Amino acid sequence: MAKYPTKYLSLPLLVSWVFFISHSNAQPGLKSQAEVLLKWKQSIGNQSIISSWFTPSNTNLSNSSPCHWRGINCSNAGQVIAINLAYTGLKGTLEHLDFSAFPQLLRLDLKVNQLTGTIPPSVGLLTKLQYLDLSTNSLSGTIPLSVSNLSNVVELDFSRNMITGELDSRLFPNATESAKTGLIIIFFGPIPSSLGNLSELTALRLAENHLSGKIPLSLGSLSKLTDLRLFINRLSGSVPQEIGNLSSLGVLHLAENNFTGQLPQQLCQNGKLVNFSAAYNNFTGPIPRSLRNCPTLFRVRLEYNQLSGNLDQDFGVYPSLTYMDLSYNQLQGKFSPQWGQCRNLTLLKIAGNMIAGEIPNEILQLNQLVVLDLSSNQLYGKIPAQIEKLSELASLSLQNNKFSGQIPSGIGQLSNLENLDLSFNKLNGPIPNQIGYCSRLQFLSLSKNSLNASIPLEIGNLVNLQTLLDLSYNSLTGKISPQIGKLLRLENLNLSHNNFFSTIPSSLGDMVSLVTIDLSYNDLEGPLPNTNAFRSFSSTVIR
Repeated sequence: MAKYPTKYLSLPLLVSWVFFISHSNAQPGLKSQAEVLLKWKQSIGNQSIISSWFTPSNTNLSNSSPCHWRGINCSNAGQVIAINLAYTGLKGTLEHLDFSAFPQLLRLDLKVNQLTGTIPPSVGLLTKLQYLDLSTNSLSGTIPLSVSNLSNVVELDFSRNMITGELDSRLFPNATESAKTGLIIIFFGPIPSSLGNLSELTALRLAENHLSGKIPLSLGSLSKLTDLRLFINRLSGSVPQEIGNLSSLGVLHLAENNFTGQLPQQLCQNGKLVNFSAAYNNFTGPIPRSLRNCPTLFRVRLEYNQLSGNLDQDFGVYPSLTYMDLSYNQLQGKFSPQWGQCRNLTLLKIAGNMIAGEIPNEILQLNQLVVLDLSSNQLYGKIPAQIEKLSELASLSLQNNKFSGQIPSGIGQLSNLENLDLSFNKLNGPIPNQIGYCSRLQFLSLSKNSLNASIPLEIGNLVNLQTLLDLSYNSLTGKISPQIGKLLRLENLNLSHNNFFSTIPSSLGDMVSLVTIDLSYNDLEGPLPNTNAFRSFSSTVIR
């Protein structure tokens, strides 16, 4: 017989179940399997997908075989072992499908259809079933407790339906040799401690629910667990330190809950952790010390907590790391050159901490970096002169630091740059005309620096600027460049608090997308452009 070794069980949204095993003594031979399938067909209507389900008029129905019907597979003995009608647009309910007629059924796959109604309790009679997938339908009601009889199932998926309810601990009896090896569930209420009985469990996915309460200590005994996902719930309290002892754990997602206390310190003691998220909680205390020696890390999200630690001491070198977000914690220390050895990084965010020192030149080795956010720290020194080596960069956020010196002209070679924010620093000198080569820029803020000279003509080449152009609170001088009028997509323009003089260029009246404009605190004179765009602004918009 065919085996179906996939190790996932998906049970979204359980409610109060009634243990129901009717027909347990039914004799499958009383009705032929063809007869049962034809009765179900009759109940859901003659649909094209099952148009092959019929018997010739001169055929004895009790002796007919469904083995050549679409979606039906049989054993050598002529018993139905698989029903596969996935992705067929099948409509109707399962109410009139008599599961007792299929004692040898190994696979029932009805995913991604338009099934409605409830899941019949008689599904628990399919005791040899190895694969059951009813996901992505419109099934409602509750999941029958008889599902716990499916002791041979290795993949069970009821997700993406309209099933509601509470996770019933009776689904998880004491573990046996045939204990389910994977679990994907969606529920509300507490996580039952009886889940700890599933000693063979390798994947427990409870994400995106309304689960509340604490993580039961018993989960720390699931020694074979490789994948634990609890993100986007209402869980609270501290995470059991025993979770850190799960030596096979490769995926741990705790993000977007109400957890407090410290993270387990031994999370990667055996160096297998790959994906780790604990973002948007209230964790305090140190960064887990085991993360320093965890070369397997691929993706880490710890943002928006109150974690403490030292950036150049508590983290190591991660050759596989692509995503690291440590933003808005209480990290200190310096920006270590060793980050330059994480060559596969595409995103590095350390915003909103207390990181000091200069940006090491080694960071320029990250030639796959797409997002770099070091904003709201205590960094100083110059922006690396060869910033253009970060050739894939799409977003560079260095605002609210203490950077000084001039804006490097190499920024103009960042052809993929869409977001550039250097505001709230101590930058001086002119705006490099090369910035006009960043043709994909949509957001540009250089405000609250000490920039001088005039706006380069090349600023008019930034025709994709849309969200913001903010050059306010500098020492820019000269006339406002008429080239700014080419920025037809720009919605917000702020040139206030500078030393611009002369008249407002009439070309600014062509900027039909403008929502706000601030030209205040300059030495401008003369009339406003006489266009509909400017006439629509109130006196509070143009200051």
